[in-house]
Amino acid sequence: MSGRPIVVASLQIDAEKEAAFSAFYHHRHLPALMRQVPEIVSARRYQEHHVEGSLKYYRKQFLTILECATPAAAELVRAAVDQASAAAPDEAAALRDGPPACVYVERWAHPRAPADGAFGSRPFFMVSVEVEARRAQAFNDWYEQVYLPRNVADVPLWAACRRYGSVGRTPARHLTIYESHDLSGLDHSLEMMRAPYRLEENMSWKQWDTGSEPAITWEDAATFRPIFRNP
Repeated sequence: MSGRPIVVASLQIDAEKEAAFSAFYHHRHLPALMRQVPEIVSARRYQEHHVEGSLKYYRKQFLTILECATPAAAELVRAAVDQASAAAPDEAAALRDGPPACVYVERWAHPRAPADGAFGSRPFFMVSVEVEARRAQAFNDWYEQVYLPRNVADVPLWAACRRYGSVGRTPARHLTIYESHDLSGLDHSLEMMRAPYRLEENMSWKQWDTGSEPAITWEDAATFRPIFRNP
């Protein structure tokens, strides 16, 4: 676990309010937060990708990822994010509607990594899961020792792959972030993940999320593209 801890905040914004909200969020909210908590190393904001033509277009998901200097700093940042959201002005009411921000620590990272480190201006594919507690260790061992290494090896266009675990959240949630160099590479990588030669690996997922008592109790997958970066 060598990567910096991160604080992740998720919001959904109505399409007609997106422009005004983003202007506030990018140029007032985040700069104020970074002045308040100097332990924030970087701030990145992402918009859900591949939602055009779907009902999700009208209420897209946005992620903010704040890299922090230390685990203790991440807790300070999480509290500051929630405090700022609770006190948001009317033009930023969506801040009050989102779930609480959450601290995550890196628990697995593939050796493949871009020269500028984590969370450059790159799009990514994110897989989120919650796992039944008594089967979590078995799932994590399989996922990190077998599935992820084979996945990244089979998809050479991934720029990086890291897995994070939540801190202080019940139930625990894990995020896997596959970074791509650009949007074209992201699309191609997703196609390669579904290639015929990966059928056995993809089918192996079913042992965990199907049946009468699946180990995976909640899961989600989405692609995101960057829309803000500081510094």
